[in-house]
Amino acid sequence: MHISFIISPVVIALLATGFVALAAVVWWHWSRAMRLRRFASRYEREREYAQQLPPVSVVVSAHNDADCLQRFLPSLLEQDYPADFEVVVVDDGSCDTSADALSALVAQYGNLRVTFIPDDTRALSRKKLSIMVGIKAAKHDIVLTTCANCRPDSPQWLQLMMRNFTPDTDVVLGFSHIDADADRGIGRRYRAFDAASCGCQWLNAAVKGNPYRGDGNNLAYRKHCFFDRNGFASSLDLRWGEDDVFVSEIATGANTRVEIDPDAMVTVEHDDAVLAHRRLKLRRDFTARRLPRLPFAVQGLMSVLAYAGVACVAAAVALDWTNVVTDAVAAAVVVAAAVAVMPAVGRCCRLLGLRRLRLMAPVMVLWRPLVDIAYMLRATRDHDSNYTSITD
Repeated sequence: MHISFIISPVVIALLATGFVALAAVVWWHWSRAMRLRRFASRYEREREYAQQLPPVSVVVSAHNDADCLQRFLPSLLEQDYPADFEVVVVDDGSCDTSADALSALVAQYGNLRVTFIPDDTRALSRKKLSIMVGIKAAKHDIVLTTCANCRPDSPQWLQLMMRNFTPDTDVVLGFSHIDADADRGIGRRYRAFDAASCGCQWLNAAVKGNPYRGDGNNLAYRKHCFFDRNGFASSLDLRWGEDDVFVSEIATGANTRVEIDPDAMVTVEHDDAVLAHRRLKLRRDFTARRLPRLPFAVQGLMSVLAYAGVACVAAAVALDWTNVVTDAVAAAVVVAAAVAVMPAVGRCCRLLGLRRLRLMAPVMVLWRPLVDIAYMLRATRDHDSNYTSITD
């Protein structure tokens, strides 16, 4: 080992390239985090809201969710909402005690209505069919879709979502998250980072006026948006797509608003958080093929830059590893990038109600693209399972 400030041009070029690539990745993470933070702390307070809250129908999809209906449905029915609202539960052929639970709740709450889908319905997406039946049954012009395993984070959830329906607004994009305390399994930090990255991606696009995806657990729109597009006609061949393909069709920068107030979010409960995350990721990776490509291309570019930056720094060290100066500069570049990206990821997680990653954030930045590739390969292998069939 020796100390020399005379470094070959090749090593300098590698170190400089690594620094620029990693700096671009850090800047990208910070720009997304700060855009959402500015929106939540300033822009959201400055814009105008509806002078009078509109009537709304909350459409709840349920399938064998008796326990969730008993625990979570009252929090929807008892929302602090001064205008008229109803909750329409669509029972998707449940074979547990959901019918008994709903009967008891109907007797207790006058704003609860129940409809159902026969269990023998085939060749259609069950989730899309549930939403279609719920919208048909809804008596109000605005519908807000969610699921039986979701609970609002606040009694003001409905107010905060509905305040966005000004005369020019047709779609309001909300957000849902898995309870961080309930996800204790291996890989929980990766799942939090993946949810934060995915959420930041489509929420930032919507904030910038280019909405292309939504969250079906917390999504509101006017019924005419549904009927003008013939419902889910363009994606009836898919099992999924009711919240991303559909949103990409009806949402524009002029008619869409985003609501990410912490009290406007909902928490999703799963018996198996690992399995639920895997299914959601496979579903969204597949339906993403029908969405605008630019956000995914940018995401891919940043992943390539992250790996390229690390590779350039590693190559510089390999070529001049005996020089302490080269080693120190390389270490400084990598450590600086890692330290800088941690608070950016932390802000996104905090804004979206997700687990904070702290020291694991830099590792997740490099780990997530590898997992994404694995999921893409699996989605290609299981291609046919994403389409509806007579055996559904």
